Amino acid sequence: MLIQAAPSPVTKTRDSREYIMTSSCLSTCTMAVPTVTGSSAAMSACSSSNVTSRPTNSMDTQMCFPKKQEKVKKRVIWGIEVAEELQWEGWGLGMEITKNLVLKNLSFKIQKMKYRPPKTKFFFTVIPQPILLSPGITLTLPIIFRPLEEKEYMDQLWFEKAEGIFCVDLKATLPCHNLICPPSLQLPMCAVGDMAEAWFCLDNVGDLPTFFSWEFSSPFQMLPTTGLLDPGQTCRIKVNFQPLRPIIYEVQATCWYGKSSKQKSSTQLQAAAKCAQLLVSIKQKRPEDQDVEGFQKVLHFGSVAVGCTAERQIRLYNPSVVSVPFKIEVAPDMLTKDQAFWCPTAHGIVPPGEKKYVSVFFHPETLDVRTMDYLSIMPSGGASQTLLKVVGFCRGPDVSLQHYCINFSWVNLGEHSEQPLWIENKSDCTAHFQFAIDCQESVFSIRPAFGTLVGKARMTLHCAFQPTHPIICFRRVACLIHHQDPLFLDLIGTCHSDSTKPAILRPQHLAWYRTHVVRGLTLYPPDILGLMLSEKKLAQDKNGALMIPMEDPEDVPPQYPLIPPMTEYFFDGTSDFAIFPPPISIEPVEVDFGACPRPEDTNPAPVCLMNHTKGKITVVWTRRSDCPFWVTPETCDVPPLKSMAMRLHFQPPHPNCLYAVELEAFAAYKVLQSFNNIEEDCTVCPSWCLTLRARGHSYCAALEHHVPQYSLDAPKLFPAVSPSEPSYRSLLLINKGSMLLTFNLAPQNSLDISLRPSSGLVAPGAHQIFLICTYPKGNSWKQHIFYLQFNFCPQYLKEVSMQSREEPLQLKLDTHKSTFFKPTLVGCSSTSLFSFHNPSRLPLEFEWRVSQQHQKMLAVQPARGLIQPNESLTLTWTFSPLEETKYLFRVGVWVWEAGLPPNAKPPTTTHYMIRLVGMGITSSLSAKEKELDFGNVTVNSQQSRLLVLRNEGNCALCYHLSLQQCSPEDISNGPLALQLDRTEGRMPPRSQDTICLTACPNHRSQYSWTISYSLLSHRDNKIGEKQELCRVFLTAVYPLLSILDVCSLGSAKGITRKHLWRLFSLDTLNSYLARDPTPWELTYKVPTRHSTSQIPPVFTPLKLDFNFGAAPIEAPPSVVLLALKNSGVVPLDWAFLFPSDQQIDLELWAEQAEFDCTELHQMRVQDNGIFSISPKAGTLDPGQEQVVEFKYSHLFIGTDRLPVLFKVSHGREILLTFIGVTVQREQKYVHFTSTSHHFIPVPIGDTLPPRQIYELYNGGSVPVTYEIQTNILSQVQEKNFNHPIFCCLNPQGEIQPGTTAQVLWIFSPIEAKTYMVDVPIHILGWNSAIICFQGVGYDPHVMGDTAPFHNISWDNSSIHSRLMVPGQNVFLSQSHISLGNIPVQSKCRRLLFLNNISKNETIVFVWQLKPLDFGEVSVSPMKGKVAPEEMIPLVVTLKASVHASFYSMDLVCKVYRQELLKQYHKDLQEWKDEKVRQEVEFTITDRKVKRRTYCTACEPARRYKTLPPIKKQQSLNRPTSWNLKIPKEETSWPCPQPPPPGMLYLGLTARAHATDYFLANFFSDFQRYFVHRELPKRKCAKEELEASEKESPDMWPPVSKQEKQLLIDCLTIIIRGLLEDKTFHEAIDQSLVEQMPYFCQFWNEQSTRFMAQNSSLPIMPDLSLSSNSWEDREGKEQKEDKRRLGKKDGGEEEEKGEEEEEEMEEEEVETKEEEEMSKEEEVMEEEEEKLTWTGIEPTLQPTSQESLKWRWQQQLKVMVKEEQEQDQKEAISRIPGFANLQEALLENMIQNILVEASLGEVVLTSRPRVIALPPLSFPRIRTPDLLPAAPLGPQHTEMSRLVVPPPTDSLRTPAPSPFDFLP
Repeated sequence: MLIQAAPSPVTKTRDSREYIMTSSCLSTCTMAVPTVTGSSAAMSACSSSNVTSRPTNSMDTQMCFPKKQEKVKKRVIWGIEVAEELQWEGWGLGMEITKNLVLKNLSFKIQKMKYRPPKTKFFFTVIPQPILLSPGITLTLPIIFRPLEEKEYMDQLWFEKAEGIFCVDLKATLPCHNLICPPSLQLPMCAVGDMAEAWFCLDNVGDLPTFFSWEFSSPFQMLPTTGLLDPGQTCRIKVNFQPLRPIIYEVQATCWYGKSSKQKSSTQLQAAAKCAQLLVSIKQKRPEDQDVEGFQKVLHFGSVAVGCTAERQIRLYNPSVVSVPFKIEVAPDMLTKDQAFWCPTAHGIVPPGEKKYVSVFFHPETLDVRTMDYLSIMPSGGASQTLLKVVGFCRGPDVSLQHYCINFSWVNLGEHSEQPLWIENKSDCTAHFQFAIDCQESVFSIRPAFGTLVGKARMTLHCAFQPTHPIICFRRVACLIHHQDPLFLDLIGTCHSDSTKPAILRPQHLAWYRTHVVRGLTLYPPDILGLMLSEKKLAQDKNGALMIPMEDPEDVPPQYPLIPPMTEYFFDGTSDFAIFPPPISIEPVEVDFGACPRPEDTNPAPVCLMNHTKGKITVVWTRRSDCPFWVTPETCDVPPLKSMAMRLHFQPPHPNCLYAVELEAFAAYKVLQSFNNIEEDCTVCPSWCLTLRARGHSYCAALEHHVPQYSLDAPKLFPAVSPSEPSYRSLLLINKGSMLLTFNLAPQNSLDISLRPSSGLVAPGAHQIFLICTYPKGNSWKQHIFYLQFNFCPQYLKEVSMQSREEPLQLKLDTHKSTFFKPTLVGCSSTSLFSFHNPSRLPLEFEWRVSQQHQKMLAVQPARGLIQPNESLTLTWTFSPLEETKYLFRVGVWVWEAGLPPNAKPPTTTHYMIRLVGMGITSSLSAKEKELDFGNVTVNSQQSRLLVLRNEGNCALCYHLSLQQCSPEDISNGPLALQLDRTEGRMPPRSQDTICLTACPNHRSQYSWTISYSLLSHRDNKIGEKQELCRVFLTAVYPLLSILDVCSLGSAKGITRKHLWRLFSLDTLNSYLARDPTPWELTYKVPTRHSTSQIPPVFTPLKLDFNFGAAPIEAPPSVVLLALKNSGVVPLDWAFLFPSDQQIDLELWAEQAEFDCTELHQMRVQDNGIFSISPKAGTLDPGQEQVVEFKYSHLFIGTDRLPVLFKVSHGREILLTFIGVTVQREQKYVHFTSTSHHFIPVPIGDTLPPRQIYELYNGGSVPVTYEIQTNILSQVQEKNFNHPIFCCLNPQGEIQPGTTAQVLWIFSPIEAKTYMVDVPIHILGWNSAIICFQGVGYDPHVMGDTAPFHNISWDNSSIHSRLMVPGQNVFLSQSHISLGNIPVQSKCRRLLFLNNISKNETIVFVWQLKPLDFGEVSVSPMKGKVAPEEMIPLVVTLKASVHASFYSMDLVCKVYRQELLKQYHKDLQEWKDEKVRQEVEFTITDRKVKRRTYCTACEPARRYKTLPPIKKQQSLNRPTSWNLKIPKEETSWPCPQPPPPGMLYLGLTARAHATDYFLANFFSDFQRYFVHRELPKRKCAKEELEASEKESPDMWPPVSKQEKQLLIDCLTIIIRGLLEDKTFHEAIDQSLVEQMPYFCQFWNEQSTRFMAQNSSLPIMPDLSLSSNSWEDREGKEQKEDKRRLGKKDGGEEEEKGEEEEEEMEEEEVETKEEEEMSKEEEVMEEEEEKLTWTGIEPTLQPTSQESLKWRWQQQLKVMVKEEQEQDQKEAISRIPGFANLQEALLENMIQNILVEASLGEVVLTSRPRVIALPPLSFPRIRTPDLLPAAPLGPQHTEMSRLVVPPPTDSLRTPAPSPFDFLP
């Protein structure tokens, strides 16, 4: 709803407050008023982004709106639209007001409801009755209100429906005051110092007229602050926001209203203030401008012509988010009239993010002066301002003449001579010129005599000579130029008549004359000068001029000086001052006849002419016939030193005219009238020209003179000059009228100025140039006023005011003539800036004078210089303390006027004194890091680090950094590998500085540098002593990439990992990658397209083959996975580049048209994608691994080759040749890697050489049979003393398609040399190959540690690699297990984990193990499942055989997704069920048989149709490596196929050594292995193959896994129970406390005697019986050991044995051991009985000696018993069953611990906790029966005292580490 309203202008004042009465009226303002929820009032608020302040009045801030129509709020309840409430207002007592409640059915069904009447008696309605409302029907229900008293009434009207009940509020309110306003008002963002505006509406929603008054706080202002609102009216309130600080303002504004102003309504005013910021820059910069941030900005106008105006612009950019008002001020000057710079934009606004261009103008008026001024650009708030320096130079016209002397020579009387002369303006500004000569009244004339020359222009003048009398004529004419010094033109000519022929005047005579003037000889006539010259009273100089002879020959006669043009013009002798005394003078020089209306009434004016020379002169006046002025007599002679009276006549020919002329007269010596009178040419003197100005007019007194029309260019100021020097200016008067204009200087002029010409006449359109001169006096400005009268009328006066002053030698010093230095390091320097200003208009020179004693500590730059007018200059004072103390200096500056000669002494000087204070302290520089390590950096790459310097002192430090390389020693003179971005700097006190160090090492090495610093002094640039700052380290490395693992998939999955490792030459590749690259390889450090040919050039000498093997055509691609690892310490980029990746893309016309076979083959391979790599490039961080997939597609039959460049950025570059073979189907093919094979070196004399493996790979699609021709080996055997050097254990065999066969060889050398044999290998039905087998035998005693006995050369892959097949979520924690060197018959286990990284898939795994030719490999568990994000432990066990051999195998683990496997089993079960059903079901196909009728109820109901019968499929013997496309017989319902499994490969390598050789070479590692006790008999080498094929049955009864596991569990429970039994712990502790008879078991007779001597009883017991028994015991043990060793040796010597005999012998050994154990038990029981008996026996001994002997015997029996127990334990430990049990128990414990550690339940790397407990104080428990009679020795006693009983609590005992149980 739109409401238009306007405020009423009615204003009423009451109680000294303003109240604004508002009423409804129309307005042109339109605004939307939204409804406020909860009331019927309306309010609105708006804001403005206008931030300019403008005057406001009540009409602008007061707006009134009519009351809005009440709109009843409605709601819809269950399809019924009804009002929320009914409200009665404006009611009175005794009234009955009715309002209607409207109900409307908005649903599409009939609504039924009923209502209940209001509860109170004040509201009532019609009698309640049911209401039925059809869709869209409206019902009006009247409600009547009857009030009885003045108060508020409230009630409710309830409605009931089937859905529920609802009510309508009934409310009657009393009239009240109520003003509402918005709860908050957000004002626009504003800059500090600016103003923002916003408006909101104050609504009177009450029933009474209401006064209001606003209460608010700064920086907000609200208008109007008070007012009166009628009910329903709205007032528009204006809010001004003018912040002073850049903060966020939140102010509560309160509106007080109502009775006694006790009610209030408030609004929250919110606004944000921002700092104003303006960036000032110069538009269209010039080279001389300075526009660098942080420095003084200088705006150069260059050279500007005088009187012209130049404009330049500056750019104001507002980077803030608020509009920024600004103002521009020109620095206050001493006189406003002298301001040459001005900016018309005094203030303005720059919107946010925008630019504004401001013009600055330069209008110079003073010639040849460099003008400077300063503009201050200040944004609002005054937080920051930019000072802009403006500089300009004023240039004037440069007018010159072609010649400065024109010689007309001699002319006859009555003739006319004319010569041209050009005048030129070399400047580019306009020049006004005028010759000071009245051409009509002179014998000389110049046409034109005045004019205007534009810039770079030339004008030709015509000079004429027309004499009127025969006389010498010379006149020096001044050429006046506006804004330039006058020029002088000499005009000379001689007039001859028939009777008079004067001497001819030449230019040389003028030069001599000026010299004679200086020497005072011009006052003598030529005849006298000739006589004096002849009498030698005068002489001639080198120029021919006369001079008075000098007494001293070295004296130089005076010469004519260089007189300034202005001085010559003003001091020409016509005034009171002259440079040289005039020879002839005339008075007066100017005559004013005034008004002469009647010519006959004019009286002549007297003129006096004086001759100051010593000769007679002739004066001749030049007169024009029609000239109204003339002088009588016209010609006369004047005697020497005499005067002549003349009369000036004026007779105007016409009335009412103006007249003004300049009369001319020539005076010359009488003797010059004849050239015969001149004897010496140097005595000729030119004539003198006399001028007389005359003026008058013929206007009548009653007649008004015509009004002059002119323009006068008059400056305001005189130029600044030196003291006592005159100041000159030029004025330009232009007659713009069409009539003559006369001027003259009025008499009421200042006496201290001189104006020339003082009178004259200006023709229409012509101009007159004035020159004015004054002598400024005093330092204050003095005003000079003169008046010019025009047209002889006193009314036409022009007042000209000019000012001048004597410029003072004055400087304005800043900082109150004091300067303070920061604390400065002793020996270094600090600077302080000092500024001063030249307020005068003259350039001044200054000089700072520092005393001699302070010059070492104090310096200023510049110490002497020039400061231009109005310029501020900043000096730099340098303070260099010599010691740690406080310094105070007083220094003076002397100032004098600039422009003096270099060695001239200034006439006046002024000096000022300033005070400088400084302090010298000591400090040093340090580095945040004393050792800065770059870490590892790639060679020839750059890396930067920041070196943080610290200055923790209180003074600034200026430093110089030096770098010295410590290692490696730099022999070359090239740049260092470490560079500093800067070596010098300055650090403020208590600050940090950052130096960027950039390292670029050029070779691999360990670098180290030392960075030192020296402190600098600014004054003398001295470098202090070097001090070490820090050390820098760097390790330069090359990127190091290595191949960790390899895996084959697809058609190549039958290739073993060992064989694949050789096919891809990975050992060689790793060795190449580990070397440093050559410079040629670093031609392109990163992959680059650099070639234009199909075969790019190769920059590396390294070449390798990647052989993918062979496979039939159309077989699945051969896939090889390589695990790359960044083995270095720096990130690296790697890439495999095909030839096309190195080729530059060329246009079609530039490509080669013909290709050779190699290029065509490579193009076919690349175009068909036969070889592919994914990914082809990548980045690896240090330690990171990545799997790369190489794929070879078998698309074409034959051998495919492709050169691929393997590039490591900034590293190695290796050329790889991808080779793959594709054969035809049903073709036999065995892939031979090479024609030679090297066996592992074997030491000579080894009776049990290891078995070695040679692999053959079947790359065809059919099985092949190989046969090795072994007769060649017999020949080698015969040549080597019939010793089998080479022995092939399986020379014949069959190789399945896609698999690898292992051929076992034994290499047994007898000499330390290399054996070679060429063995033919025949493939039945295919080709044969001759393989050269080589083996090296070496003497281990000669080679020593260099012998390669313990190395496994082909086992170089990392056991910690983790090769993950792309797309699989399952991986092994290790992809390779290297057991290294192990003894034969050892049992080795390794624990690894199978990880499932999937989040929602369960994996089922199954291990497939191939049987080994020797040894046994097992994995536990063999199958299982892995939950999502779970890992399970796996134990891989290798049981080595009795033969020394090499083990290399790949264990395959198939993994399936459980969902797919379940679906497969489900489908398979359905297929089997259907198969069974179809086997018992048949179909009758005889159509003639009629169908029998039977009960349909008995017929079984079938939901599905019977499937066709299952046909038996033919079993095809297909290869296991790939699925060839063999045609299949169509089946009606094929059997479900299992899902394709994922393959995990685990490599296992080991080398088994014979026990003797293992002990000889790896003795310390033998205890780490568990060796089986059941050792089979060793057989000879000839029968090794037969023995390996036969398996001897185990003599022991078979033990199931259940029984074994049961035994392990029982023992585990028993041991765990013992560990938790406290009684058992206490018994152990008690046994540890008991004393142990350590020395008694080593008893001998001497020790017994020694102990007896130390004891109190000197008794020697007889122990012969005990010693004999002891010896017998030892003898029995020795015999038993010999018997065992003999059995062992005998077993080794036997060559053959049957299995049954071995079983019988083992049974006998077991029975014997059992008998021995039973006998030992009986002996132990007897000894126990004796022990118990001997325990009582000492009480029955009669004497102490017998008692002592008996005790010794008992102790010996105890010792014997302990020995027997120890033997029993050793015997038990040698039992194989016990050893296996012990090993299984430890394995189970360690496995549990490692599994718990992998799950995070145990932290194996945590430090053990040590708890210190106080010692337990309980007595030792001793058995009196076992106490020894003799005291212990001193050592034993001391040791027993050191024994501390362990704590009884088992928890306090630290648990052993699981690594203690590892084998």
